[in-house]
Amino acid sequence: MTLRVLFDAHVIGTRETGNETYIINLLQALSNLPNVKCGAIILPGNALPSSLSNVEPIVLKTKNDWTRLIFALPDLYRSWNADVLHVNYVGPFMSKVPFVTSLHDVSYKRFPSFFSPRDRLLFSILSPLSLQSTKAIITISHHAKQEIAHFYPSFKNKTFVTHLAANSIFRKINKKREENPVLMKFAIPDSYILVVGNLQPRKNVLRIIRAFAAIQNQITETKLVIVGQAKWQSSEIEEEVRKQRIENRVIFTGYITEEELVWLYNDATVFVYPSLYEGFGLPILEAMACGTPVITSNTSSMPEVAGDSALLVNPYNEEEITDAIIRIVKNINFAKLMSEKGLQRSRMFSWAKTAEETLKVYEITLRSSNAKNRWS
Repeated sequence: MTLRVLFDAHVIGTRETGNETYIINLLQALSNLPNVKCGAIILPGNALPSSLSNVEPIVLKTKNDWTRLIFALPDLYRSWNADVLHVNYVGPFMSKVPFVTSLHDVSYKRFPSFFSPRDRLLFSILSPLSLQSTKAIITISHHAKQEIAHFYPSFKNKTFVTHLAANSIFRKINKKREENPVLMKFAIPDSYILVVGNLQPRKNVLRIIRAFAAIQNQITETKLVIVGQAKWQSSEIEEEVRKQRIENRVIFTGYITEEELVWLYNDATVFVYPSLYEGFGLPILEAMACGTPVITSNTSSMPEVAGDSALLVNPYNEEEITDAIIRIVKNINFAKLMSEKGLQRSRMFSWAKTAEETLKVYEITLRSSNAKNRWS
């Protein structure tokens, strides 16, 4: 019997980075499994990437979120004859349609100030309603599961963990630096510190900038490259660069494609990711898969992802961040060791394994639900 899985994939094509990456990779891995048929609900004007050729696109008639949640998702679940409806964060809580929810983290509860007033209001109202109605919650780290249990104790027994992985596109590229098109595009020098993530307070970019400014005279040939699109309170980041008077040492690329990001990871001297809070921290594995030494936080899910294959720092301590940067930039042998350990660590995760674990959650959900009995 073929299992029909319908995804609310409206974020595909919207440059939602982490959420979009998760859905695309999971859909690709699930659609490669035998006896699984996937459909993806997308916004009008958008299209599925070529990597999802096995997935059936289903285009919404409107971009309105309320219409999607209240009417479109339940109707499409029935008309597509789905066994499982899989949503991200918020599902059709006003209908009786059974659904599974991916909840990557509860940062909106732990750090509400990191979100705009609008997003705080939406999350605080819609998330509890959706989580109450969902048949199962899939989260992406054991730390995230603990956080969900802390803020929503009654949902603990229906929460499952499926780790993420770096896409296979993230790999070591055996080419000379002068052949790197992205370095030429942004006029990036041979030595650079790489930062990746949407420009928002949770990513801790302000402290990275101050840490870099504190050691700029010790690494005079090195620049700071910041990748990511502007988000809530991003103007503070540019203001901090001006305040530290390092405009000529910092390069903002804005949003770039995955292919361009692979090139940047490959030639970076070090990848710095001292985020204040993550549900997983996928860029850690992406950088490791490209052979880049990693500095990340000793908080939330990041030690779970990095293991002993990255330098862990207190994200609130700028001195620890600067010390870690100097240790890698100034010590070639140590940098090489961390590169090799990172490569080994990244190979411990795969999207095929994520898909298999997700499928198990679907099975549990269907066996406990009276809504459908097609799975045997």
